[in-house]
Amino acid sequence: MKSNPNLLLAWLWILLGFVSGMVLGLFFRGEDWLGGYASFKRRMYRLGHISFFGLGALNLLFWLTVQHFSLAGQGISVASWAFIVGAIAMPICCVIMASFPKAHLIFSVPVVSLILGGALTLTLLVQAPKPTDPANTALRTSDNPKLRNTELGSSVNPQPRWLRYDRSAGFQPAGSGGILPPVHRFQQSLRSLSTIHH
Repeated sequence: MKSNPNLLLAWLWILLGFVSGMVLGLFFRGEDWLGGYASFKRRMYRLGHISFFGLGALNLLFWLTVQHFSLAGQGISVASWAFIVGAIAMPICCVIMASFPKAHLIFSVPVVSLILGGALTLTLLVQAPKPTDPANTALRTSDNPKLRNTELGSSVNPQPRWLRYDRSAGFQPAGSGGILPPVHRFQQSLRSLSTIHH
């Protein structure tokens, strides 16, 4: 089965979230580590760590949405790569900005990418047809005499297509080749016993 890049990125980013959390957890007890808990550098590292989980989950939700509504086309392709670019760029920008605070404009790359992906996905969802409900399909089939007669037989031929009648064994599944289900074998045994007693 061909893997989807958003699905692969989602689980890779969740894994990196665990790993980065473990690395940060090795040093978080030090009050002065990276300038202290409230320092700008330490806050940016925490933001990068959280972005792995948040954007990994976002890509997973996008993949599930595309699968559920069967979305396709150029717009979905652009949205897919926009979410991927945003997810990759966000933690990189956090690490860069932790050391170079004046480079805050680089955050426009992940932010614009994620906004583009979200806007395209929402637009395509609004335009997408409503998915078919299996329960409604079954209900329509049961209400349609032609469809019902095809599957379950009709008043003229009450015997369903998937059963065949054998005079010695009663109803059997069509195409069974004479192999009787356990219930029919039991019925045959009872008939044989009653014949012996008589």
